Amino acid sequence: MMLRIGSGGLQADLLPYGAALHQLWVGGHQVVAGLPDLAAYRAGRGYHGAVVGPVANRISGAQAMIGDQLWRFDPNEGTTLLHGGAIGLHGRDWDVAGQGAAHVTFALELGHCEGGFPGARRIEARYRVEGLTLRLDLVAQTDRPTLMNLSSHVYWNLTGRGNLDGHRLQVAADRFVPVDARLCPMGAPVAVVGEMDLRDGRLLDGGPRYDHNFCLSDARDALRPVAWLSATDAPRLELATTEPGLQVYDGGASMFGLALEPQCWPDAPNQPGYPPILLTPDSGPLVQSTEWRFTLPDGA
Repeated sequence: MMLRIGSGGLQADLLPYGAALHQLWVGGHQVVAGLPDLAAYRAGRGYHGAVVGPVANRISGAQAMIGDQLWRFDPNEGTTLLHGGAIGLHGRDWDVAGQGAAHVTFALELGHCEGGFPGARRIEARYRVEGLTLRLDLVAQTDRPTLMNLSSHVYWNLTGRGNLDGHRLQVAADRFVPVDARLCPMGAPVAVVGEMDLRDGRLLDGGPRYDHNFCLSDARDALRPVAWLSATDAPRLELATTEPGLQVYDGGASMFGLALEPQCWPDAPNQPGYPPILLTPDSGPLVQSTEWRFTLPDGA
């Protein structure tokens, strides 16, 4: 089942499978590198367009303390847990909890210990189109302490050419998280230098470079613009989020699309000083908000 929201300048196609953004048209331009059909999404492992979690990114050693108890998970990337495991949120059929011409809400109920994490949890992905903006609110609640760090794993390609040549990326971050060979954090963030300094913008031509978390702040903040992606004769994307981190992943060797994943910093339960991802019944619902704001190219 495919659900379309929006009209005129911005239209989005959404899938209940993974609560995924399949395709987005901005002024007639396709700007999302989606897969051909539902069968391809079910067979793939690239997290195309999906909501990932319940803990996005990596947990080193596939284990973490929650309260005074050590929880062990089934690793799905060597010894590492990635994006909630082999059966994370990306690989599930979500319910359609509400829909209209400009909005869709997907909902998912997870039982205690389902997916390896404690708590009976309800997660909602609320998409809404307003003008040339697509907004996603990820909302989660639990009946006992658990870990929660959600994200959207859309691959952006503003030109539709099958590669990222000509794309320019700017990220408002003066630090990033250094990683080891497993792509797990190596401790405290460090200053951006060289090709890791995206504050003034950098062309993405020349091969894969990025699978890193850029540190936007030390805690969740008000919704604010944090990243900009552009290409000649294509819509311009401004990404705004409440989250303290942005994982930038250029798709590896193929470089067919750029994933910009707003989230908390990776491996937070095992890294002292990282923004916490503990969710409890008393803390109230977690709300993570992201807006993708577009500007049409001149003459469009």
